[in-house]
Amino acid sequence: MTRRFPLRTEARALGAVQIVLALFHYTLGFLCAVLFLGEEDVKITGSVPVLLTLGYIIWSSPFFLISGCVAIIAQKKPTRYQLTSAIVMNIFSACFSAFGTIILCIACLSYVAEMEDYVWSQLAGGMLLQYLLFSSVTELIIVSILLCWIVRALKQSEPKKESYTLSESSVSS
Repeated sequence: MTRRFPLRTEARALGAVQIVLALFHYTLGFLCAVLFLGEEDVKITGSVPVLLTLGYIIWSSPFFLISGCVAIIAQKKPTRYQLTSAIVMNIFSACFSAFGTIILCIACLSYVAEMEDYVWSQLAGGMLLQYLLFSSVTELIIVSILLCWIVRALKQSEPKKESYTLSESSVSS
């Protein structure tokens, strides 16, 4: 019989939020690709190249999606294997979101600084980068909360083999 670990039921909701953030992140990345590569003739967003930003978005979204799915599965069947796989995927997601936060912070700050004329596509590009930054930071916060809960569930002590009930303790007296 496999041992079950007590993982908080809110972990399922945070996994669902990770899935929604992954879809939101990917959709914003698609809009950025259309805007930066299609509409504008600009090949850099400030000092961060567009391809680096778009590459981050394309590579991070599947990790966010998979870590959300694994968190939901781990909450339904909290075995040691499920919790370990949830830890591994959430660590990957944390690394991607921390890396993306750094990239997007630099891109947001330098993109706004290089705007000379206020063109709608440049304003939309800056806004999309800020929304992507917000979703990356939100993913990092959710991943840190989930990792804390999963590690706490794994550290729960083994149930004692010898447990006395109230009636057994009164009989032995």
